[in-house]
Order: sequence, then C-alpha cells, then structure tokens
Amino acid sequence: MKKFISVLTALAMAYIGTAFSAETAVCEDKSGSKPIKIMAIGDSITDGYGVTGSYRKYLYNELTKKGYDIDMVGSKGNDMKIDFSDAETGESFSYDDDNTGYSGYTIKEYPGRNGILETLKSTNCLENCKPDIVILQIGTNNIIDNYDADKTHSDLEELIDYILGNISENSTLFVTTIPDVDPNRQEVYNWFSNYRHSADWQTNYSDEEAEEAILKKLHIYNADVLGYTSQLNINYALKGYVTNIVSDPYIRSGDVASVITDVKTQLMDGVHPNNKGYKLMGEYWAEQIDNYLKNKPSEEVTYKVADLVELQKYLLGIADIEVSLEKYDMNKDNAVDIFDLVLLRKELIKKS
Repeated sequence: MKKFISVLTALAMAYIGTAFSAETAVCEDKSGSKPIKIMAIGDSITDGYGVTGSYRKYLYNELTKKGYDIDMVGSKGNDMKIDFSDAETGESFSYDDDNTGYSGYTIKEYPGRNGILETLKSTNCLENCKPDIVILQIGTNNIIDNYDADKTHSDLEELIDYILGNISENSTLFVTTIPDVDPNRQEVYNWFSNYRHSADWQTNYSDEEAEEAILKKLHIYNADVLGYTSQLNINYALKGYVTNIVSDPYIRSGDVASVITDVKTQLMDGVHPNNKGYKLMGEYWAEQIDNYLKNKPSEEVTYKVADLVELQKYLLGIADIEVSLEKYDMNKDNAVDIFDLVLLRKELIKKS
C-alpha cells in the first residue's frame, strides 16, 4: 500500500521543484502529436478493387498537403505506408493504407453476401481504433443484386445506429451517396443479371431497359441516403442532442456521386472508379473534411469536483491512475503538476 501523503505536504514538495512531466502524465502519443484518425468504411470502392488505395490515397495526400497530421485507421492495413506514383500527373507520394473496405460486401449480410455491419461487430474496429472521422460509403452491391429497397433502407438505419453508438460524441460520421454505374459494359454485364429479366423469368429486358431500371434504383437509394441523414439530424435536435443542425449536425451527408460525372471515362469497369475518378473522390473528401475541421465548434472542457479529486489523487500517488495532459494541463506548459491543481481549484470556485 502506498503511503498516504497529506495535501499540504504535496503542495510543499511541488513548490520546491518536484513537477510531473508530460511523459508520466499522459495516455497519449509521447511525441505530443495527436493525429486526426479517419476510418473509411465500405465495399470494393473503398477497398480499391483493381486500383490500389482507392480514393483513400488521394484523400490522405491532399489533407497532408494542407498541413493536417492524418492517421488512417481501420480493421485492415497494419499501419503500412504505401508508395504511389500518379501516371497522369507525375506526382509521387506515400499514403497510410489502413481502412475498413471489403470487396463484395453489402450493408448487412444476406444469402450470398457478407455484410459490413457484421464485420464492424466482429472486428470491433470502431472501439479499437477510436476514429475522429468516419466515412461510410456502402450500398453498391445492394443495388447490383437488385436487393429489396425497404430492407436496404432498414439495414442502412441499423448500420448507422451501430456506428453512432460506437464512436465518441466528439467524432463525426459522413454518410455518402454512391457513384453512378455503367452496367452494360462487358466487364460487369453479368453482375446486373437480376435486372435483365422479370422476377418470374418470363420476360427479358433490353440493355437499355435494364440500365434505366438500375439507375432509377440507384438514384432512389442516393436520395434516401441524403434524406435519411437530414431526418436523423432533425430527430437528434428534437431530442436535444444537437443545438444547431446547420453548423454542427450530428451526422453529415456526403455526395461523391456528384463528382463522378462521366461513367465512361471515370470508371475502370463500369462500377469501380479508375484513378481519375478516385482522384476526384479523394479531392472531394479532402475539401469536405477540411471544411469540417476548420468550422468544428471548439470543445470547451467542463470540470467537476470529481476532476479535482482525481487530479489530487494522481499528484499524491495514492491511486493507480493516469491523467490526460490535454485535459489537466491548465497552464499549457506540457506538464501536469501542482500549479494545474491550483488553477483547476480556481476554475471550480469561479463557476460555483
């Protein structure tokens, strides 16, 4: 058992020069750096089917060029940095390849398909990685399969609820539309077979009819995504979770469909973007995230008496606890010591 030292003794020791360094006081990166953690969740378009790094490499590079310290996180990647050379621009850069993208996955599993929801649960990657920003792009395979629209919507609701329930209240979730497809290309023609005949197999549809039906379903899904995120924010505002759904929405909608404007030149095979398309997507997300970070409301720390007790226990060494440098370094000198205890006490007295 550790010997109990009175508060007065601790104060005296501190004033004659005993201070607690940042190295012993924090549970964060010892370098002092606190990168922004971004998790990209989705299917093959996020994974990078046929095009390594997908839009993620351009997102990482663009945000890095803007001066952000970015840590891409996810259930895959092992914190690896990948070198990339852009054949069109001649630019070369390295990017963080961590992600949660799985080729062929749908929103939630059904016969013949694995689901992103189940994967998030089985890998526990949200809790393990603690992302600051989550980008969710999912639904393309649901559209490819001509899966029931109502079930797709309810599955998306369940997935979004799970993500929001497993990220910090200070994190944010972007839910985005999916790009248009070019379903009559030879490489993906058979993928859309469920649209090329009636449900009873008695009627075959032309390529033009099939394409019209596919794009109609995709556009309805995208409108559903945008409408659902807006409705969620209204619901959360009514419950008091959000004070201003314009400047600080609970979740945010993204519209990558708006930047894939030419499926003939920006898609590799009729479904997956090529590097030209991915670059547009990466630049889009970099702009969205840059705007979010610049306009993010400052997070004012609220202190309670319990915080004063915790800090006292830490300084006295009477409890096996660690404290956050970011929270308790009241005078911002990169150390947590008795001076911060005095300032915290003053803060509590001022607010009482």
